[in-house]
Amino acid sequence: MKNFLLHIKRENIVIKLIYFIFGVFLISMVYNTVFVPKNIVIGGVSGIAIIFKKLTGFDTTKFITISNIVLLIVSFIFLGKRDTFRHLLGSIVYPLMLSLTEPLAGNINLNIESDLLLLMISSIIYGIGSGIIYRAGYSTGGADIVIQIFSHKFKKSITHIAPIIQDTIIIFSGIVFSPIQIMYAVMIIFISNKITNYILYSISTKKMVYVISKKNDEIEDYIMNKINTGATEIKVHCGLFEKKKQMLFCIVHNAQYEKFKHNILIMDPYAFILANNCYEVNGGQKYAILPF
Repeated sequence: MKNFLLHIKRENIVIKLIYFIFGVFLISMVYNTVFVPKNIVIGGVSGIAIIFKKLTGFDTTKFITISNIVLLIVSFIFLGKRDTFRHLLGSIVYPLMLSLTEPLAGNINLNIESDLLLLMISSIIYGIGSGIIYRAGYSTGGADIVIQIFSHKFKKSITHIAPIIQDTIIIFSGIVFSPIQIMYAVMIIFISNKITNYILYSISTKKMVYVISKKNDEIEDYIMNKINTGATEIKVHCGLFEKKKQMLFCIVHNAQYEKFKHNILIMDPYAFILANNCYEVNGGQKYAILPF
């Protein structure tokens, strides 16, 4: 899996396009085989399409296609040519893939008696598809355009706007269909987001560690010679007492972190230690156990 993710990240534009199309194929198949027949709405224009189909009988693929065209025009007006171009490919490929997979989905007979199991499997596949799309550097347009427009218009971050729009659509679907659809949607979003985040960032198996201590030389020697990994000295200015100090920065594997912290606190019980999850490292001196 790790080599697969690196392949997506590093390869040329043609390879990225292939991965993007494959990702769109996966989410399109899940959408047409599970979400539309089961009336599962997880937000976005595709979710609105399912609600609109229930209320009017209008075809979901046609609704998404028309909506994407309208949103591209609106995006060009409010966001400009450059930002609109980023969404152009996804806005074209996603509806096209929905049209291609719709007849395929109609011929697939899913012999899974448990709806819960079916939705869990669908969540995993949908998460993989979404992760591949984002990892390749693309999106499927639609709600992404709406979110960016609202973010630009109201001067709010995308992370603030996106949940509001998504939650509004999901709650409305519960009114149109049934409250249990909200529970299904939350479960699918939770599982698929976990999978998507893994595809994007992998699993954090290491930590970035910052250390400020009166015994920096001793700690640095421990890092370099006992752990056999690199340590970087950073000049810092401590605001409370306005003192200039040296801060050490290094990468430590999760399996070694507790022992690492314990040994530092033995050397200096008053050492300041800050640790955060680390997902990717390139270059530098590497400890043998680190998986990168």
